[in-house]
Order: sequence, then structure tokens, then C-alpha cells
Amino acid sequence: MAMPKGKEPIYDKKVQQVLDGLADGKPRDELAGELGYTNPRSLDTYMRRKHFAWDAGMGNYVPEAGRDSGTHSPAPLTLAPSKAATVVKMFDRGDADAKSIAGQLGFADHRELAGYMKGKGYAWDAGRINYVKQAGRASGPPKAGVGNECPVEERFASETVQSAGVVPGDMASYLPLLQLLEQNRDRLVELLATERNGEIPRFAVPGIPVTKSVHMMNNLDQMVRDFSREKNISQRDLFEVALIEFFRRYGYEREVGNLLSQS
Repeated sequence: MAMPKGKEPIYDKKVQQVLDGLADGKPRDELAGELGYTNPRSLDTYMRRKHFAWDAGMGNYVPEAGRDSGTHSPAPLTLAPSKAATVVKMFDRGDADAKSIAGQLGFADHRELAGYMKGKGYAWDAGRINYVKQAGRASGPPKAGVGNECPVEERFASETVQSAGVVPGDMASYLPLLQLLEQNRDRLVELLATERNGEIPRFAVPGIPVTKSVHMMNNLDQMVRDFSREKNISQRDLFEVALIEFFRRYGYEREVGNLLSQS
């Protein structure tokens, strides 16, 4: 169904921040405070001006046009998990060019949009007229379920079938594991070396220092203090190392690499 004229949702930078924050589970009053509003009602007023309405069932804002027409399912962009996914969806719709999309999402121009997408692991596909998720670095296997055509295990199983004819039958079942170890050789060597010598890695993180308050259980806080004192490492370095290793492990390896390459 075509969207009524003048009712098209406006996906500016703040709107996308609101949608992403709510999709990530952030409370609406907390999000309103972060954006400088005194209460959620003020945030509602802003979102209505952008043609969005609050949907209690979804726990997020949805385009007003969809509610008015009786269709409660949100537009594909509403709960986009990231700005990169929103870019892909907007190109999929085919109703805007790169410059227009860049402007709607708060980029200075289409070049800044292209740089952002490259940093998120996307490459332009002229055939599809859209960005596609790259498979990842050649030195490591793609992560299963993150923009890949098939999970790691399935891909290696396929390779095993192709290779089974040139190795003894009792060895064929080990090929996926051996291939996985080979493709992760550098990371494994790094992990084993760190574990052997007990050294804590240090990272030169570029940027401007900021103060960030977080709440945690007192026992965990005490553990941080004890570790910091025992290992002679500042709490700032401790949290930087912990966060970088966390991001690397859970799908942000490319982003971490881009960040550290700036230092």
C-alpha cells in the first residue's frame, strides 16, 4: 500500500538514534533524558513531528501511516538493528539515491556514507545497486549468521565432502576441525602466547578521554580493584582491554581493527 503524501516517516539522525536505542532495550525515559528531553512526552512530540507514533505492543515507534491504515506491522526500517542495516533497506526500496539517503540519515554526503558502510564491513555491489555484507578477512573464517550465505560448520562440511576422496576415510571427519584451526592460526598463536607469558595486552586507543559512569555489583567492583592492584594495571586500561576483547569476540572484530588502525 502506498504511503499517504506528507505522511512519510522522516529518518533523521535523532530518529534513528531513538529507534535503535529502543530496539536495543533502552527504556524510553532514559533515552529521552540522554537526548535532552525532560520526559518521554517531549520525545513523543518530536517523533510525531517526524510522522512516528508510539506502539506499546512493539515497544517502539512506528510510522503513523501504518497505524492510520490499520496495519500494525512496522515498516522494515523501524526496528533496524543498526544504521548500516537501515541503509541497505533504503536502497532496497529503490525510492532514493545515495545522496538523498545520506542526507536523511545525518551524513554530510554520499562519500561519508560510503566510508561508514565500508567500516561496517559492507561493499557496494553495482549489480544489486546496494551494499552487501562482505565475507570477512581472508585470514579468518566468516562468523556464522552475520551476513554470510551459510554457517561456518556447513561450509566446512561441504569442503570435507569435496576433499574426502584424497584422504584416508578415517581422517576425513577431522578435516573441518583442521581447516578451522588453520584459518584461525594467527589468533590461536596470539592467545596461546598471551596465556603462556601471562602478559596483559595493551592497546593505544585513539580519541578524547571521557568519563562514563556504570553500575555494577559491589563484589564485581571489588574484583576489579583487586585485579588492578595485583597486576599493576590501571582500571582504565583494564576496562579498555576487556571491552576490546569483548567486541572482538562478539562480532565487532572489524570495527575494533578500524579503530586501532587510527592510532
